[in-house]
Amino acid sequence: MSFDPVRAQQMLTSAEFRGADANCVYAGCAPSGGPATGQSQAFALHNLNTALSSGLTGAGQIVAIVDSGFRTTHQEFAGKTIHQSGALPSTDHGTHVASLVAGIQDGRGMHGVAPGADLHLTAINPTGGATLDLANVTAGTLHAASLGAVAQNNSWGFSVSAADFQTHLQANPGRTVAQGLQAVIGNYGSANWQAYLDALDGFQTGGVVVWALSNDNAMTSGDVMAALPYFDQRLQGAWVAAANGYFEVDGSGSITKAIRLSAACGLAASFCVAGDGTTTAANATSNTAYSGGTGTSYVAPQIAGTVALLAEAFPDLTPEEWTKRLLASADNSWFGRLGVTVSGTVDYGNGVTHAYSGEWGHGVLDIAAALSPIGSVSVLSGDHVVTSERVGLSDSIVATPNSFGDGLQMALSGSDIAVFDALNRAYAVEGSALVAAQSASMLPGLMASVERPRWGALPSHRSVLATGSGEGKTGTGNLAVLNSANGLFETSADAAPHGGVSVFSLARGTIAATSAQRVGPVEITAIGFAGQGAAAATNTVTGTGLNLATGEQSRVSVGVSYLGEQGSLLGLAENGAFGWGDGSSLTTLHLGLDQQVTSTLGLFGRFEYGNATPIGSNRGLVTSISDIQFSAFEIGARLGSVWASQDMLSLSIAQPLRIEAGTMELQLPTGRTSKGSIEQRQVAADLEPAGRELDLGLGYQVPVGSGRLQLGLQYRLDAGHVRGASTMGVAMGFGQTF
Repeated sequence: MSFDPVRAQQMLTSAEFRGADANCVYAGCAPSGGPATGQSQAFALHNLNTALSSGLTGAGQIVAIVDSGFRTTHQEFAGKTIHQSGALPSTDHGTHVASLVAGIQDGRGMHGVAPGADLHLTAINPTGGATLDLANVTAGTLHAASLGAVAQNNSWGFSVSAADFQTHLQANPGRTVAQGLQAVIGNYGSANWQAYLDALDGFQTGGVVVWALSNDNAMTSGDVMAALPYFDQRLQGAWVAAANGYFEVDGSGSITKAIRLSAACGLAASFCVAGDGTTTAANATSNTAYSGGTGTSYVAPQIAGTVALLAEAFPDLTPEEWTKRLLASADNSWFGRLGVTVSGTVDYGNGVTHAYSGEWGHGVLDIAAALSPIGSVSVLSGDHVVTSERVGLSDSIVATPNSFGDGLQMALSGSDIAVFDALNRAYAVEGSALVAAQSASMLPGLMASVERPRWGALPSHRSVLATGSGEGKTGTGNLAVLNSANGLFETSADAAPHGGVSVFSLARGTIAATSAQRVGPVEITAIGFAGQGAAAATNTVTGTGLNLATGEQSRVSVGVSYLGEQGSLLGLAENGAFGWGDGSSLTTLHLGLDQQVTSTLGLFGRFEYGNATPIGSNRGLVTSISDIQFSAFEIGARLGSVWASQDMLSLSIAQPLRIEAGTMELQLPTGRTSKGSIEQRQVAADLEPAGRELDLGLGYQVPVGSGRLQLGLQYRLDAGHVRGASTMGVAMGFGQTF
């Protein structure tokens, strides 16, 4: 889901959106004096315009309302499906409430929070009047639940404080909540009260109960009906109490003044939300009549309408989860600024906590925030949102090395992957967004083309440990500290200007040991090395190999090597979401040629082909990886005395290390069920990239005085093995011998 800022601003200034505004002086709620210039307007304060800019309307959802009566023929209800339980008198109060929930968006009058929602209506007393018909309300609650209503709005109650009810129950410890209601509120019968409480409990299986607090601002503990879950713990799952306040805001919409106009949240504080209940909405005078008013009665329907938007946006969540989102996203940022005392904190899990006050509950309703991700967004690997391993989204992004190119990115492109916020709501991200390919830097190759001697060639950095000779054979042992293991099998220090054309380039900061033995015309070289891997600080690469070479002017070599990576796969580091084992083993075949055709012309080339096998078990979203095959090559020529004595011109074509084949099997989350089970899809990701990088290199060296000037030029096609990418660079160096 995404919000449209342009549309949100257009809606904010539209006449129909502003039609719900009301002046607090007119409504009778101004604290003193004339109208304040900074008085908030309900829909704007609650960020409704931002929420509706996403395209949500509450379509397909039913909101139940229990109230004094309704004018169902009002234009704000045109075209809606209206269910009812019992007869419906026509009153201003219920009509106002119902239009705040779901008044249609048609360019006339005002509209509701969920303009596309349908309604279920029940009268407190179907014959009219203010006397509660408890049996009718119970039947209406059961009927609404049977139709799948996602919220029930109750903008009615009794002037009995929650503290008085608490005192009564404490004085009569053997009484049930139903018996207490019978004793404190009135003679409806304990059995009828119990049936009603049971109906409310049953309603919460599919919907949220919203209850307006008393408008008596002297009632600091809240009132008995709004605070019912405090006494009947069965009702605590999906219940929101609503408080009303007068608010002033600054130019950015931040609350600068807050005056409570209703009862305090009190004993309902941990499940209470406040709001601006000063509104203009439909009344029952005629089908086109509107009037203003203020009270918790007009905060509650804005909360109930918000539940309809949440139910439309998040049908896979439970009513309890919708409730948590409402409470955990309420704006309490102004508590400290205005000196509001915090009474406690609710821990919603996964690092989400939210402070509430006895006066204002969790703060002011923020509809857009309830629809947005709450807390950290994570990738979940497992079968259930509660038990799965969670890895933060930023820590789940795979940084692929150049050898992988865009293979994994392309394999995941076009598929949605579910990521979850801390309250377990699934949001879709495009699969390729979880892959970050490294940019193919020109610098290492360019610097290698102007360095002398080649830092990758072992003979330039060797220390002789031992020498020996015998009949028909000679031998040497060498130890070297190298920037990279790349070049250990090169037959000439001048052979190749490209530093990435070898699997050995995976090892950096390398200590290498070699043992060379000549047997007749064949030189046998054994190597061993250990170095720091490029993937992560804890990544290491060790290796060993054997090379056979013959010839002087025409030198041919063949070799095999074995490398062990700890913590990576061909330089690809795993993370918590994508785990491909503890490391990998690499076996490689090397072929090399260095042919001096004439005194001024030489040809060189090398080729590698190998196989990479993961070590250890797969974790996270990865179920298996097939053996990966990779290759690299370089061919070129050297020309001497081209324009000056002892100068050298070299040309080369190289393909850096590239995956040629391989498949990664993934189990990707796509969503969740209402019971929290994670829905998954199997994906076979072909790791071969679409592009094949070819590096065209040109180098030139010429003596200048007692030094040597070197120039290097590279042009890369499909740079980083990404089809269509290209880059080029030029470098110059000067070496002086002292």
